[in-house]
Amino acid sequence: MTDPLLASDPRHLGGIRLLGRLGAGGMGQVYLGRTPGGRLVAVKTVHEHLADDPHYRERFRREAAAARAVTGAHTAPVLDADPDSPVPWLATAFLPGVTLGRAVAAGGALRSSAVRALGTALAEALTQIHAAGLVHRDLKPSNVLVTADGPRVIDFGIARAVHRQALTETGAIIGTPGYLAPELIAGDGPPATAAADVFALGAVLAFAATGRNPFGTGTVAILLFRTVHEEPELSGVPRASGLRELVERCLDKDPEARPTVRTVLRALRDPRPPLWWREEPVRSLVLADDPVPEPQDAPPPTVREAVREPETGPIRPWRGRAVARRGLLLAGGGGLAALFGYALLRPTPHGGGSGTSWDPVVRTGAAAGGSRWSLEPGSGEVDALLVAGAALLVHGTDAAGSSSGVVEARAGADGAPLWQRKADGKTSGWWGTSDGLLLAPDLGLPAVALAKGTVRVKKPQLAPTLGWFTSAGGLLLDSYAQTSSEWRTRATDPATGTVRWTTPPGPATVAPAVLGDALLLAPVPGTSTRVRCVGVRDGVERWTYPPTEGVLAVCALPDGFAVLTTTGKLHVIGADGRTVRPVQPLAHLDLPAGSTALAQSAGKLLITAGNRLYGHDVRAPWSRPTLGLDASWPKRLGGARAPVTGGGLLLHWRDAGTLEAVAPATGGVRWTAPVSGGVAQVPPVVAGPLVYAAAGSACTALRLTDGRALRSWKLPDRVSELAADEAGWYARIGKASIRAYDRPPV
Repeated sequence: MTDPLLASDPRHLGGIRLLGRLGAGGMGQVYLGRTPGGRLVAVKTVHEHLADDPHYRERFRREAAAARAVTGAHTAPVLDADPDSPVPWLATAFLPGVTLGRAVAAGGALRSSAVRALGTALAEALTQIHAAGLVHRDLKPSNVLVTADGPRVIDFGIARAVHRQALTETGAIIGTPGYLAPELIAGDGPPATAAADVFALGAVLAFAATGRNPFGTGTVAILLFRTVHEEPELSGVPRASGLRELVERCLDKDPEARPTVRTVLRALRDPRPPLWWREEPVRSLVLADDPVPEPQDAPPPTVREAVREPETGPIRPWRGRAVARRGLLLAGGGGLAALFGYALLRPTPHGGGSGTSWDPVVRTGAAAGGSRWSLEPGSGEVDALLVAGAALLVHGTDAAGSSSGVVEARAGADGAPLWQRKADGKTSGWWGTSDGLLLAPDLGLPAVALAKGTVRVKKPQLAPTLGWFTSAGGLLLDSYAQTSSEWRTRATDPATGTVRWTTPPGPATVAPAVLGDALLLAPVPGTSTRVRCVGVRDGVERWTYPPTEGVLAVCALPDGFAVLTTTGKLHVIGADGRTVRPVQPLAHLDLPAGSTALAQSAGKLLITAGNRLYGHDVRAPWSRPTLGLDASWPKRLGGARAPVTGGGLLLHWRDAGTLEAVAPATGGVRWTAPVSGGVAQVPPVVAGPLVYAAAGSACTALRLTDGRALRSWKLPDRVSELAADEAGWYARIGKASIRAYDRPPV
């Protein structure tokens, strides 16, 4: 069905001609437009039912007016708005680029001088935002856009002007865990002030300097607890030029003790700041190199064909690559996160959902060389995919940022629907399959039979304070918060929903390790030092082990467990609780929390830490450079990370464009393969004799034995998730579509 706004008279939008729809949020639609003078803009409109609400229209009017007062080189301007139009709209500059989060994921942590330059830009932006009477409230890596002209702060003014009352839901917390100031977490705390933005600025700089969030990873409850009660992990922030000290001051729990934005600006200013965004691989990400042609089975031309512009300027400019679905990296400020889909961090009901408008369109019978079939949501977004036997599991949401949607199974052969279940919650990549069941507690579906989609646990007692979950001995095991500091582990029978056992209250634990009928529970750093082993079937404590420091990760070995501590010590413990091998000091390793994982393969302990991959044992330790955890180790059931292996090889991204196959036992490199198309951001996938590797908006199939490239495909936009089976491979393209491709001849 044609969007009526696309055919509307440009005079209704201040002369802006709409070129195509970029996406949708819970509050409205987002379009790409062109002004009469030829400038590309993002036009954000309000849904009709909200436009009829005087309360909401007044909120739109106030925030649009406040946002237009913000100026500066490091913010994105609001160009025009009409709150009184029949369809209220607001136009912001369209600035192609990538988020700071993507830039760091692709190129690693920024060097000290680049972090200082970034901090100066962000402090200048905050100065302008505060001068307009606004508090950002949601400064984070995904709200810092890296463009060809440097970093820009977007989505400022999320919820309130400083001197006015916020129009938000009672009891809601607005912001992002890990970047939200502690004084804003308590429901009865003080209103947001500039000091809250300084806290977020410190967290962003810590992320840029280390590649990890200063309060680690975990559920909303875990991150909020750490923010209020624990100190940030800043071990990788350089001390040079006082950067570490400044970040520590910004992250002080007491808002009165934090420096002002102007103090931060004075401390970071450099008379010759580096142009770090023009260095590889960030430069290629920002400029998006060459436009990617559509595959042969492409639908009719979309926005992308309408927005190509001639090259200008001293460096190669953006040329319109995949505008329609590039993560909606729109440089729009002025309360637009509030109006177009910010998250309210409050309990989310589980166990069913309240209806969905998810209505995907599947196209099959593609031409030779194109996709076997494709799926595009009629509304909403494709949030995740997962291969389960001959089926492909898809999680879709109603709209951008929505927590209401579906999980459905589709035939891998042609995309035909097999079953569908309503789901609540935004998937974090924790879901997985075990014993013929889909386990997705964070979506309100703790146990679903893969064959027919029937829910096995009909009344799950799962809270949004879920710490982790896994499956063992036919039971669903999970960790949840009873209070902010007391956690329990329990086992549930997925067939009946009966809770078999529950541990006494204790500290939160890292993702556990399972060996046979034994479950190893290790407390998160900063809470306790006692590691416990309990029985999977009865929850009875079997033994304890007391390392002398906090634990980063654990994994199971053929005859016991490995425990990696925050100070770089590796404890190898027998299944009976007795030490099998002496404690191995790994003090030479940099082990950043949140970017470190531990696993076992071919008798070798594998550790990914920052940008190094280590194989460890007493006889022949080895290490290799690697692009990092997110790009090389996919999430498995419950969010646990695991390396990609196949044919006796370990596959990982050595850098942003090189796939490497390593023998786990020796660290010997069997083969390397350059993969073109962009920057690698998703782990490779092994299926039978093939490995599929996606870099940017292209995917290459390689022979597993020798790395020979068999075929490459160009896709319409960046591959954000990859899966494969014996028949071929599947790509999630942004949040816009899923495409299925046939396996090439070996």
